[in-house]
Amino acid sequence: MMSNFGSSVCDVTQAWLPVGPESAFCWLDTFPCEPDQLALSILSPGEWHQWNSMRAVEKRRHEWLLGRHAAKQAVQSLLNLDPKEIEIVPDPYGRPQVKYRGADLQVCAGPPGPARPAWTPAAGLESCPTINAAISIAHSHGKAAALAARSPQALVGIDLESLHHRREDFEAVAFSPDERRLLSNFRPELRQEWALRMWCAKEAAAKAIGRGLSAGLLAFHITRADSSTGTVEIELRDGALSQCPQLEGESLPVYTARESDFVFSAVIYQQGAVRMRPSRQEILDYLLQKMGELTQDWDYPDPVRPESKLFTELGFESLDAVVLCTAIQEHYQTPMPFAELLAEIGQQQRDLSIDELTDFVNTHLGSPAVPGATRRVQ
Repeated sequence: MMSNFGSSVCDVTQAWLPVGPESAFCWLDTFPCEPDQLALSILSPGEWHQWNSMRAVEKRRHEWLLGRHAAKQAVQSLLNLDPKEIEIVPDPYGRPQVKYRGADLQVCAGPPGPARPAWTPAAGLESCPTINAAISIAHSHGKAAALAARSPQALVGIDLESLHHRREDFEAVAFSPDERRLLSNFRPELRQEWALRMWCAKEAAAKAIGRGLSAGLLAFHITRADSSTGTVEIELRDGALSQCPQLEGESLPVYTARESDFVFSAVIYQQGAVRMRPSRQEILDYLLQKMGELTQDWDYPDPVRPESKLFTELGFESLDAVVLCTAIQEHYQTPMPFAELLAEIGQQQRDLSIDELTDFVNTHLGSPAVPGATRRVQ
């Protein structure tokens, strides 16, 4: 398939990534036109605002724009959307997610047009639906790549690096002794390339679980590297496994390839309804958002806060509590003993704060308390 600017977009099942759900891969090694012209052609008003106010060096700005172009081409090839109808925004950890603006463009992002009037994030980003697609973006040395999968439950990650960009102490920092022993099995002329393949595989896996390398390099442990297929198998450990416990005992197969002086890595993994284990802060953020939705038409003048009490302050009735508990279970796809909780607070004639409800959900999801999250910028 060819993009509007003639850039190549290929289905990964026909390229070097041999398995996975319906997906698309886009690789761009040059701008199809002047950067400002490309920005006007593909960016939503919100993205234009970000591009125009970016204070990074030109190289970084250009790579960001090229990455957005690659991502939109990959999504467009799957969902047949206009690039301006797609807005790529980071989640709380920096992982890109795709918002659909489409018919709501005027409401969500302000008036479109070449002049690109002033725009602020308060223009309604939350009201725009997330597209049912998972996406990952990588850029390096003026090149960009993106990988998109139609299934939003897929774990998707991609990375690329130049073979000319490495340090002498790279292997000692990046790999455990066991991983360095794997690397020693490669012929000397292939060692540099496979060291970079293995590094890129870790990066792709870290992007796929959505938290980056915040858990540490050794939390992404390479158990196998196959030169015949380009596959690198990664086992999650320690902090990475606590972030995605459904992958305990599983290996993430990451596919790698070399194109000229660049190494690529990519993973598309789906195991039923694989879910990230949320942190306590993520649970609290969700509950505050849900409470705001449930009470937006109620006569409650103050903002909903973690310490807000459901019954005495927010005016909940028993049926409202049942609706909230049902919504929580559906959101996390996990049954929880809400009936016992509501019976207990009824017997004790006490109220329940959103903070206490967060602890209850956190406990029954088995999620560790995380005092702070490392934000990763794509």
